[in-house]
Formats: sequence, C-alpha cells, structure tokens
Amino acid sequence: MGLLDDLKKQADLVKTQQILQQSLQGDKLKLVEEKMKQTFQYVNELLKQLTVVKPTNPLMFSIPGVSNLIGLALTDSFIDYRRKRIGDKEYFDTIHFFIKWESGNTVTINCDDSISAQRTREALWASKIKFAEDEKKSPKGILIGARYTFPAAILTDMTITADHPQGDLRVQAKNLFGVGVEQLKIPAPEVTDDLLEDLAKALIGQKSNIGKYRVVKGPGTPR
Repeated sequence: MGLLDDLKKQADLVKTQQILQQSLQGDKLKLVEEKMKQTFQYVNELLKQLTVVKPTNPLMFSIPGVSNLIGLALTDSFIDYRRKRIGDKEYFDTIHFFIKWESGNTVTINCDDSISAQRTREALWASKIKFAEDEKKSPKGILIGARYTFPAAILTDMTITADHPQGDLRVQAKNLFGVGVEQLKIPAPEVTDDLLEDLAKALIGQKSNIGKYRVVKGPGTPR
C-alpha cells in the first residue's frame, strides 16, 4: 500500500472523528439550551409566586464576628437573561436573578477600639453588606473606635451560565446557604423538575440536596 493510500485513510478517519465531535457538540448545545429555557421558566414563575406570598427565610445569615441576621422576609425579587449568538442562532448565555430578604430593622455595632473597628469593617466588606461608618478619633486624629449601622437585609443573588462545550449549567450563588459565595456545576441531563424544586427549596431556606453540586475548592481558594 502506498503513501497516498495511507494518507487518504488517515484523512477519512480524521473527517469521521470531526463529524462525530460536531454531532456530539450539537447535541450538547441543544440540550443545554433546552435546560436553560426550562430553568428560566421555572424560576420566573417561582419568583412571581414568592413575591405574593413573601415567605420568611428560616436561615440565620451570620456575618462572622459582627451579627447574626434572622427572621428576614422576602421583600423584592428580579430575574433576567442574556443570549449569545453561536453560529447562526441565538442561545441562552446567562440567567440572573435575586431575592432580597429584610427584617425592617437596623443593626448598630459599637466598637470601642481600633482593632475591633477594623475587624468589623473587614467582615462587613467581605460579606458585601452596605453600611454606614462613624469613626471615633482621638484629639490627635488616631482611630480609637467606630460605630457601624446597616439594614438587616441580605441579597440572595444567582447567575446561571450555559456551558455548552461541557454540557453543564454553571451556577454562582451568593448567600444561598448563608453568607458567602458558592459555585455549582450541574450536568444538563440532571436538570429536571425535581432538581428545580430542590433549588426552589434552597432559595427559601428549606432543606435541599442542591448542595451536592458544589464545586470543591482547592486549598487556599477564597470562599
């Protein structure tokens, strides 16, 4: 068999592999699009109902070393999505939504020294809490304390991104299981009505198994 015949066979094999790969990617693209649409429709309807019912979240949202926020009720919500062009068609790219939880109270934290003031400020910044700061300084202008005030409110904020090449839905969830940021990776075939109901339970602070999709962080990775 000559060199030309060998090259033709190799070229045929490469073409076959490319066709199979394109078919596989096409299947993933179609499935992820279907699941993103299903997720948007479910969460959109969920938020409409929650905005009417206005449930109280049973979770305690702890700001480490500062305050524990409890008894927060739903006061607002929002949902939107973005699409992107792949080839000659538009597909879901991201779904973004949030739920605002509030008690109507204002939290006041008095710090009597510069160290506790600094720690409190850093904890509030890390928790992305909007706060007002009233510094106390000595006659020489040295910080000797501070008073911090902020509303007893938390925003549960989620962005779901379509990962078409991998066939997954990637989720960034802020303040879902408490104060902090979580990353979830959900394979598109596993996005079912039962899973979306599980997500809904987590959103209102009920027991849920959605946490099993957490992306495990490596050592030293910030929360």
